[in-house]
Amino acid sequence: MHGLPKEVSSWIFNFFYNGNSVAYLKIDTQLCVAAKGGNVEHYGLSSLRIGEPVAEQLEFMEGLLPCPELPFHIAMVELPGGRVADLHFFADNACVWLLFLDATAERDNRQRLQQKAYEMTLLQERERQLNEKLQATNEALRKSQEGLAREYHRAETLLLNILPASIAERLKAHKKIADNHAEVSVLFADIVGFTERARSVGAVTTLAILNYFFKAADRLSERYGCEKIKTIGDCVMVVAGLPTARPDHAKALARYALELRKAVKRERFSGEPLRLRIGIHSGPIVAGVIGKRRFAYDLWGETVNLASRIQTSAEPDEIRISDATRQMLGPNFSCDPLEETELRGTGRVRMWRLPA
Repeated sequence: MHGLPKEVSSWIFNFFYNGNSVAYLKIDTQLCVAAKGGNVEHYGLSSLRIGEPVAEQLEFMEGLLPCPELPFHIAMVELPGGRVADLHFFADNACVWLLFLDATAERDNRQRLQQKAYEMTLLQERERQLNEKLQATNEALRKSQEGLAREYHRAETLLLNILPASIAERLKAHKKIADNHAEVSVLFADIVGFTERARSVGAVTTLAILNYFFKAADRLSERYGCEKIKTIGDCVMVVAGLPTARPDHAKALARYALELRKAVKRERFSGEPLRLRIGIHSGPIVAGVIGKRRFAYDLWGETVNLASRIQTSAEPDEIRISDATRQMLGPNFSCDPLEETELRGTGRVRMWRLPA
């Protein structure tokens, strides 16, 4: 490499010093290879012939010479041997020196970086898609949870419409509901002449009357701390003193009966005021939940049977109570005595009328 320009020698020295390979070509004024040197094997330049045009031997040189201005630099040129080199052109009198500096490692590094950038882009796109799916899943889960909460609330409301709250809690805990209650008061009330009048007014009016009656029964149950147990046709069954015992169960149910009679009189059925027959008896009962799919909370015992028969024997607009209930009411309730009456399956029973 004797006779190289100082600048070219400096490039070669630095390149070797950094542990890289270098090769060079000397190109004459006829654009032919005048000389070659350095690590030409490394770049696949061993077959270059001295004295023949450089462009015919190296396709990438086509159009590069003569260079309008020197020095001149072309980065990252693919060589026939598969190497990548930076090309540096230098002027030396009438000749041009072409210096090959290996850039394969840089090319490979760039490719790795590009591959990593591409992979990173794919990962980011995948992350974006996963985030969108996660958001969609979270939104679907939120809506599902809201739907479940609504259904749970609806189920709770329906359950509390069927059962007293404490009984519902025990049922949800999978406990058997079968209780003895030593002292309660039971009421039956039905609409006077319901069947006959229902024939003349049609289904819509009939249902409206029943809805009015049962809503009034529900509303007053809450006010007086009673439990509406069930409806049977146009009849309602209400109890005081369970599921939690209370000493004033007879008084609570008597007040309930008076208010229920007053409430229904505001409504007319088939042109006449709505009237009730009401019967009340006090005593022990058995209470429990029966059934599985269509379960019901119900009461059993002679107290229930007698309350029903007392109600059946009552006159329109009359509240009849048993002697047992009368004794529990005390002096604050004015009651009119009735003659002993023969009741089916029970015998003669002493009853009282609860006036307004």
